[in-house]
Amino acid sequence: MKAPDLQKVADVIATVSDQEVLPRFNHLSVSDIGIKDSSDDLVTTADVETEKRLTRELTALLPDSLVVGEEAAFKDPSVLDYLDSDQPVWVIDPVDGTMNFAYGRSEIGVVVALVYKGETVAGWLYNPVHKRMIMGEKGGGAWFGDRRLKVASVTDFSKMTGAVGRRVAFKDPRLKPVWWGSASFGYMLIVSGGAHYSAYRTKIIKPWDHAAGVMLHAEAGGYTSYVDGKSYTPLMGANHLISAPDKDAWEYLRDNLCAKTD
Repeated sequence: MKAPDLQKVADVIATVSDQEVLPRFNHLSVSDIGIKDSSDDLVTTADVETEKRLTRELTALLPDSLVVGEEAAFKDPSVLDYLDSDQPVWVIDPVDGTMNFAYGRSEIGVVVALVYKGETVAGWLYNPVHKRMIMGEKGGGAWFGDRRLKVASVTDFSKMTGAVGRRVAFKDPRLKPVWWGSASFGYMLIVSGGAHYSAYRTKIIKPWDHAAGVMLHAEAGGYTSYVDGKSYTPLMGANHLISAPDKDAWEYLRDNLCAKTD
């Protein structure tokens, strides 16, 4: 499979975001917001329309490709079966951090990963509010414009900073993680060296939240694994996921992860 040009995909993501996400930022009406499984699992008109546009335009760039979008998979879980196919699959989170978006907070992202035969081969993380794009392909590095990105170095594990999911806590009180409400915002931080680690403890690790970020983090020199030691794959997985600058830092975080309390 020959992947489309990274910049062409980035241009599609930026254009669609500028037309479907930004005009609705701080301008949502009550009718633009719906609830999925729970009161903290929202969907907005921006999520739906952005995913429709990206689905149409990205498949046009790569004929015979399939799409696993967060909103499509919510309506029809069989869409997830595409990830087991031999065709290239676009994995889309149209608005990551929908709660933030609904409340007018800028920690959001439009996320696209390209998965082929069970492996993430390219990824894009875009913050449409700040117009910040990080992208890369497997073996080619992670990039912000013409700057190749590198994870933050670490000498004292207890002083690491991180972005985490809401159910994450550590035994070491010196570790002071921050919950941003957006996985893509956290990945943009750790890929660019703005923070050291991310950690997520959820019932299901979803590919649209992590596939692009994990691949880009690896391209920036980082290390990611499920807490049971298995390598990350861009599938639905019931496990906890930690990304760190290197394996030693990852082991420190894993050993300090508090036992699940819910």
